[in-house]
Amino acid sequence: MNIKKTSLLSLGSALIGAAIFPSATHAAPLVSVGDNVDIFFNGSSSLRWTSNVFRDENNEQDDLIWSVTPGFDINVGRGLSNADLSIITRYDIVRYQDLDQLDTELFHIKAVGSYQSSRLDLNASIGFDEVKSSTGDVNVQDLIEWNDFSARLDAEYSISPKLSIGSGVNYKDREYQTYEEYFADLETITVPLDVFYELTPKVDLSLGYAYTKTEVGETNSPTGFRYVSDYETESHFFNVGARGNLLPKLSGFFKVGYRVRDADDSTIQPLGLDGLPSGAPFSTNRDSTGMLGLDANFTWTATPKITARLDLSRDFGVGGEGTTTENSRIGTSVNYSIDTNWSATANLAYTLHEYDGNREDHQYNLGARLSYVPNQYWRFSGGYNYITNDSNVDDRGYENHMLDLSVNLRY
Repeated sequence: MNIKKTSLLSLGSALIGAAIFPSATHAAPLVSVGDNVDIFFNGSSSLRWTSNVFRDENNEQDDLIWSVTPGFDINVGRGLSNADLSIITRYDIVRYQDLDQLDTELFHIKAVGSYQSSRLDLNASIGFDEVKSSTGDVNVQDLIEWNDFSARLDAEYSISPKLSIGSGVNYKDREYQTYEEYFADLETITVPLDVFYELTPKVDLSLGYAYTKTEVGETNSPTGFRYVSDYETESHFFNVGARGNLLPKLSGFFKVGYRVRDADDSTIQPLGLDGLPSGAPFSTNRDSTGMLGLDANFTWTATPKITARLDLSRDFGVGGEGTTTENSRIGTSVNYSIDTNWSATANLAYTLHEYDGNREDHQYNLGARLSYVPNQYWRFSGGYNYITNDSNVDDRGYENHMLDLSVNLRY
């Protein structure tokens, strides 16, 4: 039971990560403090070419981007049997060859901890990220800056050898630092509750419920010349599922059920070109809606050298401009371990965003990557990625090609 509890949700990514970087996790620490603390230097540098920096449909601009990212990992827990804590910090230094007005520095920090006892498993994380990127939502011929703060706690308690209960809290907060009048700040909290029953030593069945509340900030639409007040949404996910080694070579989890969402109405104030009110305010009419809900992750170990992963999801969301959405996604990746040093990965994904107001975006993403790990300290890789967004709304579609070379050092 403990193995399934603590590792299953990350099993797919861990297997693929180990196949791509088979020796990176065994690097010797830069500094050891006492018997339980290890400090690693974990830095990287990359050179990336992108064909559409701003993800603009009508005015594509390409550029060459160089980044240097020094960072440190502090691990507390070596030699301890039931507790572990890691603090991971990064600092991105990003420079553009032509569009040097976009040059930036970005800070990231995250703490990840876990605790295990005979009956209780706890996993927690808290993180902060500075982001400067193109969104494709609003064509301002600039990158958008925002800060992300996240915190998560997952707990599972074994009531009996075959029965356990899990719960926790997942908190996310996004605050835009530039063009904040066009984008809606988001604050989301999710509280899940799951009951697991051990069907076999390798498979658990689950019965679950999750409550999500999202606070959406006010916006000024740059296209419709209107002010939209803030509002709240509440959603409920009733589900059944399973987790574990589902088939001899297939592991993972799935939850399938019904999602329902209620959203408050907003006040809309039409604005003139001068930004002043140009008409009487009116209210939205956001109705309750329901749909099939899905959350699944599968990892198939086809051979000792080939590992495939499949991700499926169907959930509610909120677009950058504050519009409620229904999001459906399918993604797959395949990793081939050529030998102990070389590996290759290919990925393909499709996402459908259905916006309130009859807007639909079909997003496709495909890529390939080749990695070389000569020893436990260094990793070299190069790849290609293509993304296209097909929208039924003018100026919301785009396509972008990206090529990159990167090097990582962990010591």
